[in-house]
Amino acid sequence: MPTYPQQLITSLCDHLDERLKNFFSIEHLRYFDEYADLNGLVADTLWEYIKKETQKTEINSVYNTQVKMRRQKRKRWISNHESSHEKYAFSDKKSPYYSVWHDHDQMMGSVFLKLYDAPDLETVIKNYQKKLADWQQNDKSLLIDYPLLSNRTKHQVRTSFKNDLIINLIEIITESYDGNIDNYFSKKPDILLDKPFFAPAKFSVPFKESLDSYVADLVNFDKDDTTFQMLVSYDPNEAPNVDKLRVFDPKDNQILMTLINHINLDFYESKQITLEVGTIAKAINSRPNKRLYDDIKMRLHNMARTAFQMYKKENPNEPIYTFSFFDNVRTISKDGKEYVSVTFGNTLYESITKKKMISVTSSNYNSLDLELSRLLYHNLQKERIALSVSSVPDEHGYLYKTYDYSYFQRIILFKKKKKADNIQLITETLEEFVEKKIALASFRYDKGQGLFHLYYFTLSDDERADLISTNEAGRTGQIPDAAEAETPPPQNPIAVQTTLDLT
Repeated sequence: MPTYPQQLITSLCDHLDERLKNFFSIEHLRYFDEYADLNGLVADTLWEYIKKETQKTEINSVYNTQVKMRRQKRKRWISNHESSHEKYAFSDKKSPYYSVWHDHDQMMGSVFLKLYDAPDLETVIKNYQKKLADWQQNDKSLLIDYPLLSNRTKHQVRTSFKNDLIINLIEIITESYDGNIDNYFSKKPDILLDKPFFAPAKFSVPFKESLDSYVADLVNFDKDDTTFQMLVSYDPNEAPNVDKLRVFDPKDNQILMTLINHINLDFYESKQITLEVGTIAKAINSRPNKRLYDDIKMRLHNMARTAFQMYKKENPNEPIYTFSFFDNVRTISKDGKEYVSVTFGNTLYESITKKKMISVTSSNYNSLDLELSRLLYHNLQKERIALSVSSVPDEHGYLYKTYDYSYFQRIILFKKKKKADNIQLITETLEEFVEKKIALASFRYDKGQGLFHLYYFTLSDDERADLISTNEAGRTGQIPDAAEAETPPPQNPIAVQTTLDLT
């Protein structure tokens, strides 16, 4: 049976209603003895009710159905109780209070009092009837809260618990992940991680005209004598109407990632994603305005007409790398709402369909405040995964690797040309990862050698479980983010260097 990532299951279990967790803890040997822990039951319950229908609309449909069924069952149980209570004497085994009558008949008064917190049968029954009335009137009451649950069969208790469980799980998914299980992860295709497509700050670059495109040099890599360019197409019959080209910034990155995180099954046949503009806008700002909607549409159309290429400086007419995000973008109005339909380019499409993706948890991604941190996070996760396969943790339990400045220059587009300024930006970003215990335990920068020494957290047990399952499914590298580490980073010699002499 297909499974969900273990990190998702563990997170859902952590956020479950305490009543459900307590019930399973106390009663699981009676009702769910086939499960060693709650995680297994949660995973199976999700699959039983939701399967692959992880999108918001489908999950809402399941939720509404299950809430309706719970109301009907609550009403039916109360009706059956009232009918049985009127029809049968307490001493009849069909009476809902037979067990209470039996205890009263067989037990010493002191024991009965201790068990039911009342000295006589009539008071106990009145107390039960008050609890039943309160339970019936409370629409949020769980089926497992039913005061006479012990009268239900084992099958009834199991199905009722699952009904309560799936409702609570969907409530968590709705509140935490906007009703979409896929939003638990923030995914980025591996192909977007090894070139400087995005800058942590908005800026423009000078361009030149070439055939039907504006062309701008973004980065010159001195080590291998290559140049990375962006090309923005235009109609050659129209006069150029820009002074400089604007590079892709964090907002463009977030737009692209939001599209990728909303891929559904249709995408694998059509290469298209159709998404409401408002969904993208809310991923950028929880209270978007019309200006943001218009900006998103403009940026998407700009992405469709932008390409990137790399060439050797001695032979600029023969590119060694060419890439574009989209083939086309359409804006659609339907039922008073605006949508964008985006057709992905072949290279990016293949990277997605072949599961060449790096995933981090959305909660950790969204907790990062610095724009450079968000741009760098998936790269650090990729490094962490690779090290977990190829390296042995050090004596502190961390994974270690060094990087020079060119590593960051090849994956981040920096606004400033001064190396010292960019090293300071990198340092501030790495400090944020360490302070928030995300991916990195610690780091230090050696100015003399020009090297960053990074110490990564090892993969958690859940991550390792996900790594094994994704590798078996041919999804190498699709590993979500690490859980927060409780072990503090070591002190010297790998303490975080917070101030640098960059003059």
